[in-house]
Amino acid sequence: MQAARSQRLLGVAGLVFVALFIASGSIAPQSPNSHASAAKVIAYYHEHKTAIFVQAYIIQVAILEGIFFFWFLRDRLSVFAPNRPLANIGFAGAVLFAASGGIAAGTLWCLADAVNHVGPSTMQTLNVMQNDFNGVLASAGVALFLVGTGIALIRSATLPRWLGWVAIVLAVPALAFPGLGGPAAGLWILIASIAMLVLAGRKASAPIDAVAT
Repeated sequence: MQAARSQRLLGVAGLVFVALFIASGSIAPQSPNSHASAAKVIAYYHEHKTAIFVQAYIIQVAILEGIFFFWFLRDRLSVFAPNRPLANIGFAGAVLFAASGGIAAGTLWCLADAVNHVGPSTMQTLNVMQNDFNGVLASAGVALFLVGTGIALIRSATLPRWLGWVAIVLAVPALAFPGLGGPAAGLWILIASIAMLVLAGRKASAPIDAVAT
C-alpha cells in the first residue's frame, strides 16, 4: 500500500512538472529566432515584457518541482541495487536539464529587464543565447537522463520495461535536435506519470513487479 501511495505521488509530481513546462512555453508568443534583427528583438521583448517575467518565474518553479520528481524517480530506480549507477547517471542528466532551465529563466529575465536601457547589440546577443545555448545544454541533459533511466528500467521491472524503450527512442531526437530536448523529456514524463498512476490504482494485493513486466 505504501509503495502504491509513493508511486501515485510520483506520478502526480510528474504531471505537475509537465503542466508547468507547458505553461512556461505558452505564456508568451514564440520569441524571435537567433537570426532576428536587433530591432525585431527589441520590439518583441518590449511588447511582451510582463509575460516574459511571468514565463521566467514559471520556469523557476518548474525547476524546483522537477528536481524533487527526478530525485524520487532516481530513488525508486535504485531499489534494484545494480541500477544505482544508471539511476545516478539519469539524475545527472536531469540536473543538466534543470541548469539549462535556470539559464533560460535568467536570460529571459535579463531580456525583459534590459529592453529599455541597453544597446541593440546586447539585446540581440542575449536573444541568440536564449535560442541556441540553452537548447544544446537541455538536449545533452535530457538525452543523458533518458538513456540512463531507460536502461535502468529495461534491466529491471521497477516500472514497466516498455517505458525504458520509449526513453531510449526519445533520447535520439533529443540529442540530434537541440530544440527537441525539452519536449522529449516532457513527453516521456507525461507517459511515465500516467503509467505510474494507472499501476498505483490497481488492486493493492497485486505486486507492482508482477504488473509492471
